[in-house]
Amino acid sequence: MMNFSRPAHRFLPVTFLFLFALSSCGGTKANASQKKYKNDAPYFMALKAADSGDESESFRLLLAARSKSSSLVARRAAEDLTLVGTAGQKIESALYLAKNYGDDDALLIACQTLKDAEEYAKIIEITEKLDLEQAPNKLVKMRLDSMIKKEDSRFEKEFYKWMTCRPISNFHSELYNFYLSWKMEKFVENQQKQFLQFNKKKAALELEKKFTPENANQMPELAPPPAEEMPVTDEHLIMAFRIKVFRKDYVQAFNNMEEIIGLYKNAGKPLDFQILSDLGKAALYGTNDFFTSAARFDNLAKELEVSDKEAAYYAWFYSARLFDKAGRYQNTTIKRFESALEATTDPEKFDNCLWYLLNMELRTSTDDILSTLQKYSARISDKSYFDDFFESLSILLLSNHSWQEFYKVWKAIDGKASEEVSCKFAYISGRLLEDGLATGSEGLRTRQAVEAFTRVLNGNADLYYKVCAIERLNITDKKIVEDFLLAGGTDEKKEEDADARRLLEGYAAFGFPQKIYSEWLKNRKNLSLDTNIRMSRFLKECGEHENIYSVQSLRIAGWTKANFNSKIPADLLQLNFPRLFLTEVSSAANENNLPEYALYALIRSESFFDPNIVSSAGAIGLTQLMPTTAEDTARKLKMNSYDEYDAQDNIRLGAKYLADLIERAGESPLLALFAYNAGLTHVRRWLRASYNDWSTTGRASMSKAGFAPDLFLETLPFSETREYGRKLVSAAAMYGFLYYGITPAKTVQWMMQ
Repeated sequence: MMNFSRPAHRFLPVTFLFLFALSSCGGTKANASQKKYKNDAPYFMALKAADSGDESESFRLLLAARSKSSSLVARRAAEDLTLVGTAGQKIESALYLAKNYGDDDALLIACQTLKDAEEYAKIIEITEKLDLEQAPNKLVKMRLDSMIKKEDSRFEKEFYKWMTCRPISNFHSELYNFYLSWKMEKFVENQQKQFLQFNKKKAALELEKKFTPENANQMPELAPPPAEEMPVTDEHLIMAFRIKVFRKDYVQAFNNMEEIIGLYKNAGKPLDFQILSDLGKAALYGTNDFFTSAARFDNLAKELEVSDKEAAYYAWFYSARLFDKAGRYQNTTIKRFESALEATTDPEKFDNCLWYLLNMELRTSTDDILSTLQKYSARISDKSYFDDFFESLSILLLSNHSWQEFYKVWKAIDGKASEEVSCKFAYISGRLLEDGLATGSEGLRTRQAVEAFTRVLNGNADLYYKVCAIERLNITDKKIVEDFLLAGGTDEKKEEDADARRLLEGYAAFGFPQKIYSEWLKNRKNLSLDTNIRMSRFLKECGEHENIYSVQSLRIAGWTKANFNSKIPADLLQLNFPRLFLTEVSSAANENNLPEYALYALIRSESFFDPNIVSSAGAIGLTQLMPTTAEDTARKLKMNSYDEYDAQDNIRLGAKYLADLIERAGESPLLALFAYNAGLTHVRRWLRASYNDWSTTGRASMSKAGFAPDLFLETLPFSETREYGRKLVSAAAMYGFLYYGITPAKTVQWMMQ
């Protein structure tokens, strides 16, 4: 069987026995598929030929597909041809790909093939029109590497531009190291040539002396060339400065700041945006004299505003951040941030600057935040960019018992923040109104609370807040619940890429499930809701034979649900919440007196049903148990041997551990889940701190936290645990509703007890 050397593009092997076993996953009958896909069929037949080891037939069929198939299939055939055939044929295929497509993805594949063949001149040729500011760094580096190999005279100019026109990356750093070695090597070679020429001249003079002894005393001595150091140009100094900042050598970079500014002034050139950004980072992290540095950037900003307001943005921005770090200059900091906001027309820069301003105002007052939002929210480009700020604001307001302020923020940001944030603030405001912590505006608090929960259900809210709102409104009618769960925001029509759909359907029809997920990732934004669902469903069927496809199916379903704002079909919910490993889950749930829906929620959230996953901390398998926890739990179950990668063993151990935590957490499933994520010690500490805090207000209740569990969740100091709790509650509610006839209201009540 053929094995191609480039993993990202090789044909992945699927044996015919396996294809036969997959039934519907394996595709339709060959003749029917060939008839249906007509001119596209040669491509899929080429993949089959490659799997069977017939490279010549694969090459022949790929050539046919390249010339006759629909556009995307023809392109994939052209890409795969760079991996098949003789060395000459691969080179021809690479040049064809570059000439007929020419975009960055095509050039990356073509250049890699040419690099493998050491055809550096051809790499330079096909990348002549490369945009050094926008092209992938990997592609630019391949061009520059080739220019060094061929000693192209344009190399240094292009290298310097690449090093100054965009953020420094590992590709830049790697080539910079090579560049220094290359420059030194060239310098030494030049020195050696000079000394060689000197020695030749000296030898010639000595020889001449021998034949003209009468003139020997009058002949001049030849002085050797002086030893030199490698010359350092302005360009070298600027590139070295950028590399220091990239490598976080901020002190050295700060020491070079004035020199770098002087180089640009002496050359009469404006400071590049990237250089200005690096100067700011060097000042922020390379010195403790923030005030002096802030004043320096103030002056720089005033100079730049005359000629280039966009460049002045960076100077005002870093002036603001430096004044903020200096302390005691709150009003000055705000003014500098506002100057930066007014200086730029770039949406990304604007959002970034506003984010910093708002986060600075977390230390001042809610009024400042509301004033800033009122002034600038209309210019926000990416509302979701501010989600983490609003998360921090939420925690701050709740922890400070600023409940009425929380309600005011919701009213101010609704429609100006992302839909998810607006709905979150609506739900929490409703709960604060319900519990008498906030008074809201005019009217009955209960009516205002109902309006807040209704806002959540009618909006594109996170699933957690939807199921919690359903519980607060005590909605039990299955049809109404389903309508709310399937509802999204405004209808959104997407024009589908028919060629992308046809290619994915072809992979399915001809039995290549291993090709679907990677292709889907490339084209998912151009596919319809229906196509995404069908690909997810197909891979779910394949998952009955190979679990990796179940994971891929779930990822497609999750992305589809999150990115289509129109009403979604009911079966998409089941694809988002599949009941995999049903026998193992049922057995473990019964053994430990746990609801199956809770155990399914745990597995889905912990591992996405991947039994082979290992976390960065070392947690293993479906329920993500640490080895020491698994060992201790196995001892309690009297399991003499177990395998954490085995689904049955792992689920049994995870279920027992969860059941023990529920008991130790006072029969609270939600607290047990917090402990599963962060440890029981942390949870007990949070509970004590929360209860003691609430007791000072005279409002502490019988609740372990002093107030309602859902509000306690919103104040947890670990963002990971907060999000973990939300995922588990919503997943449990969905499993209970979809498979066990339990309303989300009852599941939420059980989880929150």
